[in-house]
Amino acid sequence: MSVSGTYAEALYEAAAEAGAVPAVQAELADFRQAVLDSADLAAVLSSPEVETPRKKAVVAELAAAANPLVARFLGMLVERGRIGQLDEIARAFDGRVAEAEGRLTVEAVTAVPLTDDLRQAVIAKVKADTGRDASLSERVDPDLLGGLVLRVGGIVVDGSIRSRIAALRRSLTQAPVESGASA
Repeated sequence: MSVSGTYAEALYEAAAEAGAVPAVQAELADFRQAVLDSADLAAVLSSPEVETPRKKAVVAELAAAANPLVARFLGMLVERGRIGQLDEIARAFDGRVAEAEGRLTVEAVTAVPLTDDLRQAVIAKVKADTGRDASLSERVDPDLLGGLVLRVGGIVVDGSIRSRIAALRRSLTQAPVESGASA
């Protein structure tokens, strides 16, 4: 299990014991989104020049109204230098919740945000193929150029243009080239 998975599992177990999984999941997602939306907040939390006590104070202030589990967890991440992994931890937490609920978590990586129609089509296709409900987490990676990469558990389906170009490049570099001139 990854470091992010270990933290997510510990938080899940504490939240389940407290009967607070939905609240913890929502508040963790809200904090993650706040960091993603605020370049200033992200800079403060990731800067080695900002001392840990100051970072903890910022997190404590922002999480003052949050579930105590979330507030303590975020403070612990700052203290241990893991706040930069919040996005991965939150995704792993969502996956753990989905697993406990018998749902699959599908991560879709695209060059541009998914449309609502495509989002629903991906979920429907996963449900049709697996017979299980699915929740979709999305990430935009402009380096893909286009297409879609899906991760379901340990399975990766790469339909990105970047992977198609790489495959074409490999086949071109490995293709036999006839040498010699015809007379």
